[in-house]
Amino acid sequence: MNICAIITEYNPFHAGHAYQIEGVRRRLPDCAVISLMSGNYVQRGEPAIWDKYLRAACAVDAGGPDLVLELPLTAALSSAEGFAQGGIHLAAALGCVTHLSFGCETGTEEYLMQLAACLNTDEFSARLRALLPNSASYAHAAAAAAQELCPQAASLLDSPNDLLAVQYCRFLQQICPGVQPIAVRRRGAAHDGTPEDGIPSASHVRRLLRAGRADEAFDLLPSACRERGSVARRHSWDDLASAVLPYLRRLTPEDIRALPGVSEGLENRFYQACQKAQTLDELWDRVRSRRHPLSRVRRLVLCAYLGITQELTALPPAFVTVLAMNTRGREVLRTMKQTCSLPVIVKPTQARTLTGTAARLWNLTLSADDQFYFPAPAGTSWTQTPFYRRPY
Repeated sequence: MNICAIITEYNPFHAGHAYQIEGVRRRLPDCAVISLMSGNYVQRGEPAIWDKYLRAACAVDAGGPDLVLELPLTAALSSAEGFAQGGIHLAAALGCVTHLSFGCETGTEEYLMQLAACLNTDEFSARLRALLPNSASYAHAAAAAAQELCPQAASLLDSPNDLLAVQYCRFLQQICPGVQPIAVRRRGAAHDGTPEDGIPSASHVRRLLRAGRADEAFDLLPSACRERGSVARRHSWDDLASAVLPYLRRLTPEDIRALPGVSEGLENRFYQACQKAQTLDELWDRVRSRRHPLSRVRRLVLCAYLGITQELTALPPAFVTVLAMNTRGREVLRTMKQTCSLPVIVKPTQARTLTGTAARLWNLTLSADDQFYFPAPAGTSWTQTPFYRRPY
């Protein structure tokens, strides 16, 4: 059986995500689809609009993936490189994935894999290190190095989605070269854009929801999202703001230096901003720069608040958490239990048997989820169970 993994956020699931899955099923009609989905925090550095179990249930109930598994927290709050690497590590650990699909703007598997091979060379790494000190960002330096070494494909780095697609291909080559890529050209709204061809961007939907225009938002989503999302709590940075700033003022420059992605004196600017800022917006404005865009600063703030360090980010996935499934997903889960190299957590109470690194990473996620669900009592995650969509 072909099993295709898609690394996702579904924040929330919409027609563009459904279009990608349809594209996979056109290519591989017998394929089961697994989503490796960010949990309660997402890569742009903010709490997800709805909790992970609800988002996973919406996706499966809307006819999307057959099985939704949680992407590790440390990967979900990483750069595009770390996000892709964490997802590929998890896909490889499942032991049954045959394909990986991703959306892209302009690329094909051939060009994406060609550029990925270039990025995996020692020559590219050396050129990147040479360009970084005088570049506005990692992305600019990577694009310049790629233009020199692989000019026929370097333009793919101009698009956020193609940049992420290249990272997926890069880590496929490094970690699980037997898994085949499936690129699906994106339709509809651009990244952060307004709806096109009936397909919105997830960020546009979130803006509508947070602006109190829920009816407009739900008109852009599958009915499964309306049924669940209309009565669900919506999360945002506002839920955390009053706790985050006082906590950050306790950090020392040494504490900050241990956070993911901190280098070149960023710890000093971040420390000073924490001591002076009176709001989160002010904190972000004091830290952000051409080299440190807003999404990176927000991820840094969340990592500091949730206790995610460089050391923890470097650890590979240590367990698999199941969030939702349909009947076919249940079949995949049975297969996965035979092939997966990691403990598979279907009901959270099973995590009580975890030890060592797995227990440490579970407790990290549990603590982060407690912050997300506040003011609900601590330990809310222990009561969650995966959604199962029964056949009609």
